[in-house]
Amino acid sequence: MLDRRSVMLFPLLAAACAGTPEPVPIPPGPLGYKHLTPLPLNVAGIDIAEDQPPGVPGDIGARLSPSAAEAVRIMARDRLIAVGTTGQARFAISQAQVIQGPSSLNCLLGCRLEVVSSLGSRLGFAEAAVTRGVNGPEANRPRAADALLRRAMEDLNVEFEFQLRRALRDWISATVPNADGGMAAPGPGPIGVEDLPAEGARRRETLP
Repeated sequence: MLDRRSVMLFPLLAAACAGTPEPVPIPPGPLGYKHLTPLPLNVAGIDIAEDQPPGVPGDIGARLSPSAAEAVRIMARDRLIAVGTTGQARFAISQAQVIQGPSSLNCLLGCRLEVVSSLGSRLGFAEAAVTRGVNGPEANRPRAADALLRRAMEDLNVEFEFQLRRALRDWISATVPNADGGMAAPGPGPIGVEDLPAEGARRRETLP
């Protein structure tokens, strides 16, 4: 049987538990995009800048693991692959911030990819930028900043591929490398269908 003191402690324990929010769940494993189809570029090499974009007051992006800037670089390293023989692609981070305010978190990510000739002339570019935020009690939960960065990176990955295919479609190879780095053979052409006379009542497929 519980004594009076134990009964009186129950409300305090319940309040303490209620004041400790659960951490925001994060997908297991490190951040990565190698499970996605790579984006093959018709260039001889890809340079991914290591420059850190300037921060702003309240920016905690550099304290996360990975940092906001490194998360963008991981996307570039995992998604982009050079399959050409000339020219160069240059990937740079334009923005990588996770700004913490009173009961708020805002993530701002941006990147730019330029294609230049062997002489250094710019031949084309693509830019992508996303923002995502959370307010109120959710912003104060443990690991809220890490979870917000993961969700913003999902948005940036989609937006980056869209802008790349829109603005640099002439520089994207139609052939995707195999897992061992070799180039896959072109797939078979479409199967043609030829209608026979009605009395045959059969259909013949013609392979290329």
